[in-house]
Amino acid sequence: FAETAYYFLNQGSGFSCGLSCDIPLYKSVNLNTTWHSPNPVSDGYIAISPKHKEIYVAWAGTRRIRSVAVDAMAIFEDFAPDVPGAIVHAGFAESTNAVYPHILKNIRAAAEDNPGYKIVFVGHSLGGANAVLSALKFAKDNEYIKDAIRVWTFGQPRVGNRQFSEYYTEMLGNQTYRITYQGDIVPHVPPWQVLGYQHHPLEIHVINKDGDFYVCQNTVREDLDGAYRWPTIDTGVADHLDYFGKPEITRFDPLIEW
Repeated sequence: FAETAYYFLNQGSGFSCGLSCDIPLYKSVNLNTTWHSPNPVSDGYIAISPKHKEIYVAWAGTRRIRSVAVDAMAIFEDFAPDVPGAIVHAGFAESTNAVYPHILKNIRAAAEDNPGYKIVFVGHSLGGANAVLSALKFAKDNEYIKDAIRVWTFGQPRVGNRQFSEYYTEMLGNQTYRITYQGDIVPHVPPWQVLGYQHHPLEIHVINKDGDFYVCQNTVREDLDGAYRWPTIDTGVADHLDYFGKPEITRFDPLIEW
């Protein structure tokens, strides 16, 4: 689902995602809505699987020049007035907030039409940050169905400071799975040493191409046996583009476009 979100940058509408949709999982998935915000950039979709009783909220990651600009905006802004001290990456927050009212309305309607379904937020790269922020906002706005939320991110950058990480952990820590892969550079940014950013748990660190992984146990700070064990100088983009062979960026339109 994180991969297919990239296709909607090109398709605009309809659940068409090339080879990704050939797997059986997608045969029973129905597209609910898509979103495309040009500035701040944000793309994705909501889909529903009656077979698996899940509602998917999938965010596209960094791909366009505007997305890179969002990623680079490493200044903080307050997450919410009633969560003192919690501050988040301004670019990630703005790209999430630009479409959040549309997403909120559609998730609520889908949840009402499909009681008991899990609500799964998912994203790769920038999309992972969007998934985290939108899931937390939704949990905060709809605590009566908070337990139905699940969050899966792949190659997610740091989203906020320690207070934000602690609040996120309190709200959704037991329902979140943050996947990192070998020397992927993106989980190392923005840097905590200078700006005070900090990841939230639960990190699942994939340690080789065979898919072996380590479930990080540290729920207070970043685990030294996870992605953090890689010196930043030894990280790079290649591992960011190779989560179990996904997302296959080369199957999309050119990587760099406005």
